[in-house]
Amino acid sequence: MRIVIVNSWVPFLKGGAEHLADALTCKLGEYGHEAILVRLPFSWNPPEKILEHILACRCVRLHNVDRVIGLKFPAYCVPHENKVLWLLHQFRQAYDLWDTDLQDLPGSAEGRGIREAIIRADNSFLGECRAIYTNSHITRDRLRRFNGISSSVLYPPLRDSTHLVANEYGDYVFLPGRITAAKRQHLAVEAMHYVKSGVRMVVAGMPETPADLVRLEEIITRYSLEKRIHLIPRFISEEEKARWFADALACVYVPRDEDSYGYVALESAHASKAIVTCSDSGGTTILAIEGLTGYVTSPEPQAVAAAMDLLYTDREKARQLGRAAHDHMMTLKIDWESVIDRLTT
Repeated sequence: MRIVIVNSWVPFLKGGAEHLADALTCKLGEYGHEAILVRLPFSWNPPEKILEHILACRCVRLHNVDRVIGLKFPAYCVPHENKVLWLLHQFRQAYDLWDTDLQDLPGSAEGRGIREAIIRADNSFLGECRAIYTNSHITRDRLRRFNGISSSVLYPPLRDSTHLVANEYGDYVFLPGRITAAKRQHLAVEAMHYVKSGVRMVVAGMPETPADLVRLEEIITRYSLEKRIHLIPRFISEEEKARWFADALACVYVPRDEDSYGYVALESAHASKAIVTCSDSGGTTILAIEGLTGYVTSPEPQAVAAAMDLLYTDREKARQLGRAAHDHMMTLKIDWESVIDRLTT
């Protein structure tokens, strides 16, 4: 089958969705399909550009293609008579993030009009899909709640997990991933001000904006945490990431209402590391189970600090939680065979 994966793309930014798009393209080839990835540029600032991008996607025509697999807004608006959706992201600012500090759309009449246009586009163009899958029950429930559209959950695997192994359970917690307000690295960094143990922290990832990096740097300076926090504000390779995971005490991943469990949590489970997350972090609790595979705290720096202290002062407990995280992840059967079968049927 000749398959095109369409995904939205912000130049020079790469996160979990981009990794998944690359992995899906590769895996479809391994399973005998001809697959290519089409990245459609997307910018939501200024907000009125969003409508132009929706229109641009609707103008795309993909000929000589047996199936289209859409992943993110607005790329999934591309028309095709045999389109399947593996929904990773709607434009959440028009949905659950509306009327919050992450709204990122003006509350003016113009902003409300843009929001209504986004919702109308989703209601119309998602109905063209012959099947809709979502990356978690969180995304599935949002789609049903806001758009009245049903879907099935299809968990995204890692492209390759063989490099993720546990070595030691050291004295630092690891926070990989794109640095941005929604991922709340600032919450974890501030928590280091309240720890009572000798735990350290490594934060690694490309900042989404200069302001995101400045925010972390200001917290580190304010609380004199330079010797406790190692900040790596750049993209790190899979090999480098695996090295940091191998000797980490645990992984801290505290996003705000994550769509799925997040690649960071899945990588942590593959590396047999406990996961510290928050009660409002959404899909992370698919993998992070309080007291069994990690700790689920309130979204407050003092609570996150207490969880890190527990792990630091009881390394055997950290090891047990990490191994349980790996075992729990295996029971969920997150594998490419299931994904390819469902997306190509």
